[in-house]
Amino acid sequence: MDTLAAFYFSGTGNTRYATRRLCEKLSSQWNTAVYDICVQTDFAPQIRQADTVLLAFPIDGSSPPIPMRQFLFRYKSLWAGKSAIILVTQYMFSGDGAASLGRTLETFGAHVRFAEHINMPNNLADCTMFKIRNADLLIKPLRKADRKIDAFAANILRGHSVRRGFSPIAHAVGYFCQRKWWRKGESQKRNLLKIAPHCTGCGACVHSCPVGNIQPENGKAHALGHCALCYRCVNLCPQKAITLFGTQPPQEQYKRWRKSCFPQKAKRRTMPPCKQVKNCLKRWRKVWACMWRNKRKSLERTKRKK
Repeated sequence: MDTLAAFYFSGTGNTRYATRRLCEKLSSQWNTAVYDICVQTDFAPQIRQADTVLLAFPIDGSSPPIPMRQFLFRYKSLWAGKSAIILVTQYMFSGDGAASLGRTLETFGAHVRFAEHINMPNNLADCTMFKIRNADLLIKPLRKADRKIDAFAANILRGHSVRRGFSPIAHAVGYFCQRKWWRKGESQKRNLLKIAPHCTGCGACVHSCPVGNIQPENGKAHALGHCALCYRCVNLCPQKAITLFGTQPPQEQYKRWRKSCFPQKAKRRTMPPCKQVKNCLKRWRKVWACMWRNKRKSLERTKRKK
């Protein structure tokens, strides 16, 4: 059985969830292993041993996050000859989100056979124009995402090539609608993280930051200016003291996916065919008895009137 190594970058858990679900569906054909690119420093042995690699990441302005781009270039000599799958999580649309990384990957000698975009719930907690969904409100969008992930896995297992975002139209939409404007001020955006004075210095953001952008200083959290724009700290801060693109502290934070969000479906009990027929006859007998009773009553009423 071939080996599939999945490498993901995830801010608030959406991409991690999508990657794990996809790998679970593909485990019948591959020996799958899932890695967070921010957890360890050297992934060269895993890339060399893998027959197929899966790269998964959230998309920002139709552009892959900086940690994923750095990961791609760090191991550029190892991608040659690899078969690749790209999974992108997005809020609404990204045009050529998967292809924006896939084209670079193919210049390093890999072949991108499958690519897909998955819409996931919004995590921009400090932007009032985007609604935050939690608890029961997550059920519908996550089930929709599950169906798309399952369909993508089925296409991969059948060998039906899906390369979302690689068409010329998708490339034009992604570049002119988002990436052209996003990349212009990307370095300035990395300095936008703001920490309010009511920060208590609890360290939640320091320990959770995937790129080490936040460090303690004089009992408060201090941003160093190389933010990954992943929104993890904004949604985890217990004091709601951190903002990124917004100007006001978040009113509601995005809580990462939990299994308890989904109510358990009751298992349907199946009856033996003979019992099903018996119950069906019993119901029809009751219906006919009721109809005959009503007919007799109507006949008796007509006789009395005469």
